[in-house]
Amino acid sequence: MKSLKRTRDITPLPSRNFKITVDDQPVEACEGETVLSVLLAANYARVMENDRKVASGAYCGMGVCHCCQVKINAKHKQRACQTLVEPRMSVETLTNRFKEEGIKHD
Repeated sequence: MKSLKRTRDITPLPSRNFKITVDDQPVEACEGETVLSVLLAANYARVMENDRKVASGAYCGMGVCHCCQVKINAKHKQRACQTLVEPRMSVETLTNRFKEEGIKHD
């Protein structure tokens, strides 16, 4: 299985690493970092698709704009910037419950 490479880290990862999966690909993560920091380090820019099928990326990075909502452990609309990574966590980007369930938006 192909792993995601972290190419945009500002500082090296500490030695106590574990893996999470992002879009079914394993990627290194470490205790204390957020899902958004892993996504940005792995060169993800577009992370969310809203109910009108418009993609967006993290804007504020502090939980205010809600532009980084992803699916985490099968639960939709989790803010990547406010969620700390955990071992074996599964993250899916550009997902939307409406699209998955065939629900049409008014």
